[in-house]
Amino acid sequence: MAAQVPRNFKLLAELEKGEKGMGAGACSYGLEDPEDIYMTHWRGTIWGPPHGNHENRIYELKMECGPKYPSEPPEVHFVSQINLPGVSPTDGKVDKNAIPILRDWNRIAAELAKNARPKEDPLSLETALISIRKYMDENKKLPQPPEGSKYNIYK
Repeated sequence: MAAQVPRNFKLLAELEKGEKGMGAGACSYGLEDPEDIYMTHWRGTIWGPPHGNHENRIYELKMECGPKYPSEPPEVHFVSQINLPGVSPTDGKVDKNAIPILRDWNRIAAELAKNARPKEDPLSLETALISIRKYMDENKKLPQPPEGSKYNIYK
Protein backbone atom coordinates (compact mmCIF):
# COMPACT_ATOMS: atom_id res chain seq x y z
CA MET A 1 0.00 0.00 0.00
CA ALA A 2 1.36 3.42 -0.96
CA ALA A 3 1.64 6.22 1.56
CA GLN A 4 -0.96 8.95 1.16
CA VAL A 5 0.25 12.56 1.07
CA PRO A 6 -1.47 14.64 3.77
CA ARG A 7 -4.02 17.15 2.46
CA ASN A 8 -2.06 20.26 3.49
CA PHE A 9 1.19 19.02 1.95
CA LYS A 10 -0.59 18.33 -1.33
CA LEU A 11 -2.32 21.70 -1.33
CA LEU A 12 0.93 23.51 -0.47
CA ALA A 13 2.59 21.83 -3.46
CA GLU A 14 -0.36 22.85 -5.68
CA LEU A 15 -0.20 26.41 -4.35
CA GLU A 16 3.51 26.64 -5.09
CA LYS A 17 3.00 25.28 -8.62
CA GLY A 18 0.10 27.67 -9.24
CA GLU A 19 1.92 30.73 -7.87
CA LYS A 20 5.08 30.03 -9.85
CA GLY A 21 3.13 29.48 -13.06
CA MET A 22 4.69 26.05 -13.56
CA GLY A 23 1.46 24.53 -14.84
CA ALA A 24 -0.48 24.62 -18.07
CA GLY A 25 -0.43 28.01 -19.77
CA ALA A 26 -4.16 28.01 -20.51
CA CYS A 27 -5.17 27.75 -16.84
CA SER A 28 -4.11 29.41 -13.61
CA TYR A 29 -5.14 29.06 -9.99
CA GLY A 30 -4.36 30.23 -6.49
CA LEU A 31 -5.87 30.72 -3.06
CA GLU A 32 -8.85 33.07 -2.91
CA ASP A 33 -7.57 34.45 0.40
CA PRO A 34 -3.85 34.21 1.22
CA GLU A 35 -4.83 34.02 4.92
CA ASP A 36 -6.85 30.81 4.35
CA ILE A 37 -4.69 28.52 6.49
CA TYR A 38 -6.86 25.51 5.63
CA MET A 39 -6.38 26.15 1.87
CA THR A 40 -10.05 25.49 1.18
CA HIS A 41 -11.15 28.31 -1.16
CA TRP A 42 -9.39 28.73 -4.50
CA ARG A 43 -9.85 30.82 -7.63
CA GLY A 44 -9.09 29.57 -11.09
CA THR A 45 -8.89 31.06 -14.54
CA ILE A 46 -9.37 29.32 -17.87
CA TRP A 47 -8.47 30.96 -21.16
CA GLY A 48 -11.13 29.93 -23.64
CA PRO A 49 -10.05 27.35 -26.21
CA PRO A 50 -9.45 28.69 -29.73
CA HIS A 51 -11.61 28.31 -32.84
CA GLY A 52 -15.00 28.58 -31.22
CA ASN A 53 -17.27 30.77 -29.12
CA HIS A 54 -14.89 30.62 -26.12
CA GLU A 55 -11.95 32.07 -28.07
CA ASN A 56 -10.35 35.18 -26.53
CA ARG A 57 -12.48 34.88 -23.39
CA ILE A 58 -11.23 34.49 -19.85
CA TYR A 59 -13.39 32.46 -17.50
CA GLU A 60 -13.18 32.83 -13.74
CA LEU A 61 -13.95 29.86 -11.46
CA LYS A 62 -14.19 29.14 -7.73
CA MET A 63 -12.98 25.83 -6.35
CA GLU A 64 -13.49 24.43 -2.89
CA CYS A 65 -11.23 21.72 -1.55
CA GLY A 66 -13.18 20.06 1.23
CA PRO A 67 -11.67 18.28 4.24
CA LYS A 68 -11.43 14.99 2.30
CA TYR A 69 -9.47 16.50 -0.62
CA PRO A 70 -7.56 14.94 -2.42
CA SER A 71 -9.51 11.73 -1.80
CA GLU A 72 -12.62 13.57 -3.01
CA PRO A 73 -12.77 16.07 -5.89
CA PRO A 74 -13.00 19.81 -5.40
CA GLU A 75 -16.37 21.47 -5.86
CA VAL A 76 -16.13 23.78 -8.86
CA HIS A 77 -18.29 26.76 -9.84
CA PHE A 78 -17.96 29.11 -12.79
CA VAL A 79 -18.10 32.74 -11.67
CA SER A 80 -18.18 33.86 -15.31
CA GLN A 81 -21.43 32.91 -17.00
CA ILE A 82 -21.09 30.09 -19.48
CA ASN A 83 -23.47 28.02 -21.58
CA LEU A 84 -22.14 24.51 -21.11
CA PRO A 85 -23.92 21.18 -20.50
CA GLY A 86 -23.32 20.10 -16.92
CA VAL A 87 -22.95 23.67 -15.62
CA SER A 88 -25.88 25.07 -13.67
CA PRO A 89 -27.41 28.06 -15.49
CA THR A 90 -28.36 29.62 -12.13
CA ASP A 91 -25.16 29.43 -10.06
CA GLY A 92 -22.42 28.04 -12.35
CA LYS A 93 -21.91 24.83 -10.35
CA VAL A 94 -20.11 22.20 -12.39
CA ASP A 95 -21.75 18.77 -12.29
CA LYS A 96 -18.85 16.44 -11.54
CA ASN A 97 -20.45 13.77 -13.74
CA ALA A 98 -20.02 16.01 -16.80
CA ILE A 99 -16.23 16.29 -16.44
CA PRO A 100 -14.32 12.99 -16.72
CA ILE A 101 -11.61 13.72 -14.13
CA LEU A 102 -14.16 14.91 -11.56
CA ARG A 103 -16.47 11.96 -12.27
CA ASP A 104 -13.64 9.41 -11.92
CA TRP A 105 -11.78 11.20 -9.09
CA ASN A 106 -12.78 8.87 -6.25
CA ARG A 107 -11.90 5.74 -8.23
CA ILE A 108 -8.50 7.17 -9.25
CA ALA A 109 -7.82 8.27 -5.66
CA ALA A 110 -8.60 4.77 -4.40
CA GLU A 111 -6.23 3.25 -6.98
CA LEU A 112 -3.49 5.72 -6.03
CA ALA A 113 -3.91 4.81 -2.37
CA LYS A 114 -3.09 1.19 -3.26
CA ASN A 115 -0.23 1.83 -5.68
CA ALA A 116 2.78 4.08 -5.87
CA ARG A 117 2.09 7.61 -7.05
CA PRO A 118 3.00 8.40 -10.65
CA LYS A 119 5.50 11.17 -11.44
CA GLU A 120 2.71 13.50 -12.55
CA ASP A 121 -0.21 13.68 -10.13
CA PRO A 122 -3.43 12.92 -12.05
CA LEU A 123 -5.59 14.49 -9.31
CA SER A 124 -5.07 18.21 -8.80
CA LEU A 125 -6.77 21.54 -9.23
CA GLU A 126 -4.75 22.00 -12.39
CA THR A 127 -5.91 18.71 -13.93
CA ALA A 128 -9.50 19.63 -13.04
CA LEU A 129 -9.15 22.99 -14.83
CA ILE A 130 -7.48 21.40 -17.86
CA SER A 131 -10.25 18.80 -18.06
CA ILE A 132 -12.91 21.52 -17.87
CA ARG A 133 -11.14 23.45 -20.64
CA LYS A 134 -11.07 20.34 -22.82
CA TYR A 135 -14.81 19.89 -22.20
CA MET A 136 -15.33 23.54 -23.20
CA ASP A 137 -13.45 22.83 -26.43
CA GLU A 138 -15.74 19.87 -27.14
CA ASN A 139 -18.70 22.28 -26.81
CA LYS A 140 -17.12 25.31 -28.49
CA LYS A 141 -19.97 25.96 -30.93
CA LEU A 142 -22.60 26.63 -28.26
CA PRO A 143 -23.74 30.28 -28.10
CA GLN A 144 -22.35 32.06 -25.04
CA PRO A 145 -23.63 34.82 -22.73
CA PRO A 146 -22.13 38.29 -23.23
CA GLU A 147 -18.46 38.44 -22.37
CA GLY A 148 -17.78 39.58 -18.82
CA SER A 149 -21.18 38.50 -17.46
CA LYS A 150 -21.25 36.77 -14.08
CA TYR A 151 -23.76 34.65 -12.23
CA ASN A 152 -25.97 36.77 -9.96
CA ILE A 153 -24.57 35.21 -6.78
CA TYR A 154 -21.12 36.62 -7.72
CA LYS A 155 -22.19 40.13 -8.71
